[in-house]
Order: sequence, then C-alpha cells, then structure tokens
Amino acid sequence: MRRRHHHVRIFLLVAAVVAALLATGAAGPPATAQPAHHRLIPSAVPATTPNILDGKTLAIAEVGRKVFVGGTFTTTQNSGTSAQLATPYLFAYDRVTGLVDQTFKPALDGSVVAVVPSPDGSALYVAGTFKLAGTTKVRNVIKIDTSTGALVTAFKNPSPNGSVLDLALVGNRLLLAGSFTTVATLPRAGLASLDATTGAVDDYLKVAVDTNHNWPSGTAKAPVGVAKLAASPDGTRLVAIGNFKHADGLDRDQVALLRLGPDNAYVDPTWATQRYTPACQKNAFDSYVRDVDFSPDSTYFVIAASGAGYNGTLCDSASRFDVAATGTAVEPTWQAATGQDSLLSVAVADNAVYVGGHQKWMNAIQSGADQQAGQVPRPGLAALDPANGMPLAWNPGRHPRGDGAEELLATDNGLYVGSDTEYIGNRQYYRARLAFFPVDGGTAPVAEPDPVLPRSLYRLSQNTVTTRQFTGTTATVPATVTTTGGANWNSVRGAFMIGSKLVYGATDNKLHYRTFNGTAFGPDTVIDPYNDPVWSDVVSSGGTATYRGRVPTLYGQLSGVTGMAYANHRLYYTRSGNSKVFWRWFSPDSMVVGAAEFSVPSSGFPLLRDARNLFYADGKLWAGMTTNDLWSMPVTDGIASGGWTKITGGGVDTNPQWSSGTVFLGPLANQAPTAAFTSACTGQTCGFDGRASDDADGTVTSWAWTFGDGGTGTGAQPDHVYSAPGTYQVTLTVTDDDGASTALVQPVTIAAPASTIGFRDATGKVTNATSIVTPVPASAQAGDGLIAVVSAGTTVVPAAPPGWTQVGAPATTDAMTTVVWQRVAAADDAGRNVTVSFGTTAVKATLTVLAYSGTDPGGPVAALAGSGETTATTAHRSPSVVSPGNWVVTVWADRSSTTTTFTEPAGATVRQRLIGTGGGHADQLVADTAGPVASGPYGDQVATTDAAAKGTSVTLALH
Repeated sequence: MRRRHHHVRIFLLVAAVVAALLATGAAGPPATAQPAHHRLIPSAVPATTPNILDGKTLAIAEVGRKVFVGGTFTTTQNSGTSAQLATPYLFAYDRVTGLVDQTFKPALDGSVVAVVPSPDGSALYVAGTFKLAGTTKVRNVIKIDTSTGALVTAFKNPSPNGSVLDLALVGNRLLLAGSFTTVATLPRAGLASLDATTGAVDDYLKVAVDTNHNWPSGTAKAPVGVAKLAASPDGTRLVAIGNFKHADGLDRDQVALLRLGPDNAYVDPTWATQRYTPACQKNAFDSYVRDVDFSPDSTYFVIAASGAGYNGTLCDSASRFDVAATGTAVEPTWQAATGQDSLLSVAVADNAVYVGGHQKWMNAIQSGADQQAGQVPRPGLAALDPANGMPLAWNPGRHPRGDGAEELLATDNGLYVGSDTEYIGNRQYYRARLAFFPVDGGTAPVAEPDPVLPRSLYRLSQNTVTTRQFTGTTATVPATVTTTGGANWNSVRGAFMIGSKLVYGATDNKLHYRTFNGTAFGPDTVIDPYNDPVWSDVVSSGGTATYRGRVPTLYGQLSGVTGMAYANHRLYYTRSGNSKVFWRWFSPDSMVVGAAEFSVPSSGFPLLRDARNLFYADGKLWAGMTTNDLWSMPVTDGIASGGWTKITGGGVDTNPQWSSGTVFLGPLANQAPTAAFTSACTGQTCGFDGRASDDADGTVTSWAWTFGDGGTGTGAQPDHVYSAPGTYQVTLTVTDDDGASTALVQPVTIAAPASTIGFRDATGKVTNATSIVTPVPASAQAGDGLIAVVSAGTTVVPAAPPGWTQVGAPATTDAMTTVVWQRVAAADDAGRNVTVSFGTTAVKATLTVLAYSGTDPGGPVAALAGSGETTATTAHRSPSVVSPGNWVVTVWADRSSTTTTFTEPAGATVRQRLIGTGGGHADQLVADTAGPVASGPYGDQVATTDAAAKGTSVTLALH
C-alpha cells in the first residue's frame, strides 16, 4: 500500500484571536497558519533544486530561504555537479541558490516522513522510522536545530510504541498522528498531543481511533491509525484521515473532523461523511485516503485518494468538503476523478488545488475507466480550480510517472513536489525526486466574475453585429456595430465572454473562441485542451496508448445547442427539444468543460423547447424565445430560487431580436490595477510586501520594484539590502492580466547609528610562494583593531601568524581557502610584518591587513559569515551577518586563470583590490561600509569579475 506523508503547516498564536475565541468558548488553541497566498499560478518551468539520487521524497518544509527535505533517500547532488553528497534521510538547501547546506547534518538512521518548523524557524520537528540521531537513541519523533541539525535536548523524546506518520503544530502543541497505541506509556490510539517545548504528553488530544477500514471484508490489513493531519489556519478544526472506522466511538470511516476547543480536541458531532465507507480494491488497500489539506481561508479541505476505480465512490479522486456543511452524510462540493489512477498528495493555495500522484488524466466522469469522454492529460501533477475541481491550464507533467508525487507543499514562494522520479515534463527537466515551481514567472489564472447589469448586449446574425444597452428592465433600440475580423455567424450556437475572449459553440460540434473588444474580432481558434500538443503523442506507459484526451459529450451536442451562458463556475446551456436548462462545470482558465452533465432543478418550462438565446446577469438566467419574448429566472450555483418571469416594457418589446441570431453580453473596459506596499527594515535589510496591490476586474500578474539606490527587484515580496543609511524613494509598478500598469512611490529610511570606528589604512600582497608577507599599516596605533585576510589557492588551512587569532570558520571551495584573523594592535605593531606560511609547496595567494580605530578592546570582529561557491560565476554574492549596528567589512575572492578585474557593488568603499597573474591565480577584493549600518542582517552584496570562477566571500561585522 502506498503511503503519503504530507507536509504540515506552521501555526502561530495570535493574541487578538485568542481573546475573541476564549470569550465565546468557540474554539481551541487559536492560531494562524502559513497558507499559500498565491495570486499567480506558478511557472511551469521548475527552478534549480538539488537532485536526490535514490529513494523517495516524502516530506518538505520551508523556513525563509532554507528548505528541508525528508524521505527514504541517502544521497544528493547539487545541480550541474558530479560530487555525490551523503545526506541520509533529511537535508536542507537554499531555495535561491539551489545548493545543499552542508553544515546541516542531523545524522538520522531511518526514513523521515514528516517535518514541521517551529514558529520562529529555529527548530524543526521531525517524524519517521529512525532510532538514532547521531549517537543518541531516539524513537520516531525529535526536535532539531535548523542551523546544524543537532538535537534540541530540552525536547524529551516521548517514545511512541508505533509509527508516527504526520505532525501538526498548533499554538505550543505538537500534534502526532500514527499507528501507535501508547505515547510515553500513556494510552493514545492514533492521535496524541505534546508540549512543543518539552515533548511532554498532555491530555488535550486523546481522541482514539479503532478498527480497520476493510473490516470485516478484504484481505488487505494494515495497522489501524491516523495517517495524515490538516489543521485549519484559523485554529478551530483538525481533519484526521487514515485506516480506521471509528473515532471516539463515533462512526467516522477513514475521515474525522475534530473541533479544537480551548481545553480539548473532540470529534465534531455535527459533521460526518459516508463517502469513504465503500471498499476500493479491498484486497490491495486497507485504507485508500492518501492526503488532506485545508484551504488558506479555513472554509474547506480537500482529500486525495487512491484505491483503484470504482464507480460511485471517491476512489482515485480529489474531493472538496466544506466545513459549513453539517449532517451525518455530508457530500463533497466537487469530485475531481482521474479515471483509474491514484492521487497521493494535495496542497491548497488561494487560487488552486494542486494534486499529485501517478495519474494520467483528470476530469473523468466515472472511476474505473480509462480514456473517457472529457478527460484531459495531466501526467502526475495537476492544478484544479478550487471552486469546481476543474483542471486549470497549468500542466508541467511528470513523465515517467513512477509510483507518483507523494509530497506537495505550497508556500507563498511556489509549489514544491517530492516524488520517486527524475523528470519534470516529458523527460525535459532533470529534477530528481524534488522540484520547485516558483510563483515568480507564473501566470494569473483566468477568473470571470458573474456579469452584472447594465451592460451592452450584442447579437450576431449572418454577417451583422448589433448592440443595445440592457438594464434588466429596459433595452435601447438595436444599433449596428461596424466590426473587423468578423465572419458569417449562422453556424454559431450560443456565445459568452470570458475576459477578452468570445467563446461560442458551432454546428461543427466544437467550441471556438475569438478575441473581441467591442469592435474587432480576432482569428477563430478551436478550443481543444483535451489534445494537448505537448502530451498527445507521448506514450503513457508501455504499449501504444498515449496521453491524448477525449472531448466531452457536450461537443457532440453543440449543433443542437440553442443558447449558452457562463456564471457560478458553470457553463449553462439549452438544447433543442428540451424544456430545461443544463449545466456543466467549466474552467475559464483552461476552457475545459466538465465531463458530467447536470440540469437546473425546476428550470423546466414548455417554452424552453423553443429557446433561441441564453445569457446570465444579476443572478438570473435570461432566455430569448422563438416567440420573440424575453424571460428570466433567478439561478445561483445551479439552483433556481424562483420561476420564469416574462420581461416586457421599457423597450424590451420594441424591435425585439430575441428569436434569432446569437445574443451575448459584451466585453467590459479594463480597469487599471491599484499598487500598494509596505516595508519593514532590520538594519539595512528591508523586506517589501506588495500583496495588497489589487485589480478590481482581474489579477495583478507582475510586481516591478526600483529601490531608490539603483537596485531593482520583481515579485510580490522581495528583499533588498541597502549599502548605506539614507532615505530612498521606492517605486512599485504593478501590471494586471490585461497589461495595464500603475506605479506607487513611497520613501524608505535607513537610520545611521552612531559609531566610534574609523578606517586607518590597509596593506596587501599577491604572491606565488611558500609564504606571503605584508606589514601592518604604518598609521596603526596602540588599541586599534587589526584584521588579516588571506585567500590562497589551497584547501589546507594555514596556521595563524604569531599573536593573531582566527575568527570563525574558513570559507572554502574545492580549490581555495579564505581565512580571517584578528588582533588588537600593540604600541610597536605599526610597520611590523605579518607572515602567513603555507608549508613546503608554493601557493598562489593574496593577503590584506587592515587597521581600524575605535574598535572593541577585545577584538574588532563581532561576527563573521563565510561562504564558498560550488559553481563558476562572475557574480560573487556575500553571505549575511548580523551587525550590532556598526561598520561591516566584506571580502570577495576567486581563483582564476583569466580574471583581470574585480568590481565592487554600488555604495561599497574599496580598501584593497589584489589581482594575481598566471594560471590559477588568486584575486581578492576588500571593501567596507565606510560607516555604521543599522543593527540587524547585512550581506547579499554582489561583486563582479570579468571571468567566471569559483570563489569565496566573507562578511565581517565590526564592533
């Protein structure tokens, strides 16, 4: 049985919510989550990530730029390199550079299935099958430091007697799910809660699950327990899924919704579903629910399931359940079926529900059948419309599909995918077992609001286009519109606008669209997402079958359609000879039509057999009849709330044109977006947030920033490091999905702290010898802070010069080393030589000695951060260090045969520039801030060279 180990959201205590909820007694530990606030669908081109060379990826968590990845693997490899890195079961990497963090070494001896960070990002809770962390005995759940991977010893291992399969952090409680029956020897059947600081078991979550889902039939028998958890971001509910039939004695087959009260968690007595009661492939699957995730607004959750295809079940489907629904047999809002392939993972963002597995298709009408009418290719990955479960246009795919994508994590930055396969696309992008699709570079999903009146009502007839203003009670006299790019419209069978596109059916039994702005039509395009040109001819798995889809049955009905309208995420239509209104789910983004046909209850009306036009506005369907009359009926979400009413008077009956041609509501003029942003600065590092920017009639698709110091950025939430204090005019320009832009300028001030530090002088030397010598600056005085920095073409760390002390760890590549030493100047140090020895072998190296006045008498360096590059580059980026609010020194170095220039970043003051000669020479650039910076992180400064090479960077905070 395949098992999916889901990511877990982080929950942070919010004081205002605490007060409100405790006052009402309505909820448990109130919290907020880190849901994925996506305005864009991520790019279909995956970013650079490390490659995992064996096993599977089962767990992913993100903390700032750092990403933690767990699974059954043992070995990784940085992209574009050949060196294999030992990273058993859990590793970390930098989301921006894509490089493995080799200082994070948790040293586990067994698989990792779930990871969740602490609210402050300093620690990581880890669940799995391990028994050792380094040399320390542990059992299945631990808390480790996110910087080093070392155990947090204050958290005592609770020693569950069975597997821990998932984790959730709510307030200061760590919730466990698994197949255990005791935790710290206390009875806990499948669920438990711990103090997140100490690891002590408490009595908050004592809900017990029991009985195999398949009991008493089926031969598959897996351990009873909870496999996955999803806590609502508002902290009021918890969904538990897994292999059980009861929760605290209540019938809750495979799914239980729990309330998180102030004092305890309990099974919600008002919510139960029977849809997971049927057995699916009961001799292979004891339980077939695989993953669950809550929506960012806490109003619904989605369950992904496997189980093989069985009609009338939720097997091999993703299904949305709304928490507002109540009863003993709650039905899903929608079901997105694959046909006959497993879904193993789900992640819900604001604008999409992402599902992963080894599916070939989505949009099936039934389970247990392949190549059905309406199916669209979505190999191994899909994005679904949250409103109706329809596949969105995003379709990167995973081929080969393998066992499947067993881990999805959606964050503000994008979508992470963990699997057992090596490629994204049809063997297009090598991303072994881990991929990341960034939101930056993504596209806005097409969303069409329900139409409102008044609006222009267009009519197509033969070669003529007319328009009239329609308010719902009045209509102007039709006027002919001069248009370009038109056609003979006699073959059209119903039409409606989606953004700038006019979508229409035709007698060729196909859907078409043309762009239309009120006067100009674009070229005719057939709508056929079922035959994706990227996938249609790709053989899916053995034999000759491909991913080519099938058009829905609606296409065969189009020649008999008499009217069409879009609203409520539905395509409404009437058919010749039928006295009711039909509807199907519809995606404005992908133009995929739902495979299943429904009808509006109570929509029957004898005259509808003679309907010739249909449109939707103001919450009503409007039908034009062959009798030249106009009728309306209130309809919301496919349900009629009243009967048909004839509309008369106000010009509606004057020169009526309801009985022929094709009527549709015309396009609206685009409204420009509104730009808005906030900023928060720590030291000289500022974070900007433009997510409050809005577009009233569409979506903001891009954010372009100028930071007032020559720097630029993109994306909704960029960071920027200023090189000096001052006031900077920051400009944000936002662009919407129709290309309109708006800019906003706001000042950002970086305060200049006071400082007693001053620069004296620097000396330097380039050599190719067994040692390198340069003097202490002649202007140095007793008590000054002295700093010596050597960058040498060797991996051997040279010994400190006599009387000097090494600061921090060396920064290294596979071909060079940079080391920093410090000392406080004595009265006779000025002009004294500083000698660094390399042994008996000549080494190409550079050495700089700097003198600063007014530094701390214990030593000038307060903090140091170093980094080494694994790939050759001309842009050398410095690491960040936390400054106490004083000067910062940055050292960049490379080893190259062709570098001749080393250029400092804007605003930096150069103190030394050393360029070597000959093959494999060492180069060094030393600069400082020429004054204090604000306290907090400082770094991310880029120096450039004229030749690509691997290099080192060191950032020194002075005090």
